[in-house]
Amino acid sequence: MKLIFSNNQAVELDIDNSPLGITYQKIYKNLSKVPIPFRSWDNPYYTTNLTYPELVEQLVKYAQQVLVDIDRSKCLVQDQQYFNHVHKIYEQNYNGNPAWLDFHEHIHMCEMYFEKTNDLFCIDYREKAGLLEKSMDPQWLSNIQTTIQAGDVYVQWSELGKTPYHYWKNNEPNDIERMCKLAKPWLKLRPKIYIALNDMDKLKNIQCDKFSAWWKDYQHEWTEYWNIPSWNIDNIFGVSVFGKTTQIELLKQQLKNNAVPVKVTL
Repeated sequence: MKLIFSNNQAVELDIDNSPLGITYQKIYKNLSKVPIPFRSWDNPYYTTNLTYPELVEQLVKYAQQVLVDIDRSKCLVQDQQYFNHVHKIYEQNYNGNPAWLDFHEHIHMCEMYFEKTNDLFCIDYREKAGLLEKSMDPQWLSNIQTTIQAGDVYVQWSELGKTPYHYWKNNEPNDIERMCKLAKPWLKLRPKIYIALNDMDKLKNIQCDKFSAWWKDYQHEWTEYWNIPSWNIDNIFGVSVFGKTTQIELLKQQLKNNAVPVKVTL
């Protein structure tokens, strides 16, 4: 496959013939003529060029588009309880309108601003790929890994909610009913493509021991609710690699120059 930019530069993506790779090849046969609905914040260098107060103003702007009032003062001090509150507004009101996704993505960008990295790039068709989403096949998760090399093409957890780890880290209520509603395992294969720009250890800076001590009191009921045998820290942060690009420096150069990806072709 090739990732094509608006300046006609192309980055080759070599997709393997694993069950997941074959699935992606079929999905992208359908998406090859669909323009990527690229947003400026899909560029991993987007927040690098914004101060945190400027990012808060972006959140305010996208919130206004869905008629949500934002308390700037609480955002500026990174009040996590307030972010949980506005996230709940999104959960209760999301109706398929892409404006709600723009709002939602800016909530998480504000939450993660001071932990930001430029380690990955994501190609996301958002609502345009909705009909191509698939229920998760366990074989796609059989070789998940938490260390990734620059150039790896992969897919990771992507649900409209939070992982159990982020539920805990964001100080959401210790309420199993709320947890089962918001914290989700990997349920669907959403046809996103992630490309590692640098080597990554997904468990770096993750508070595994503290999370595990909390999780042991909730894991059984949660996994029973979702009808899965278990779900540990590797399941939460693991990714499935199904390809590689050898043109990682070209990809970085295009993104740093603000070139816009327009389509993926076979």
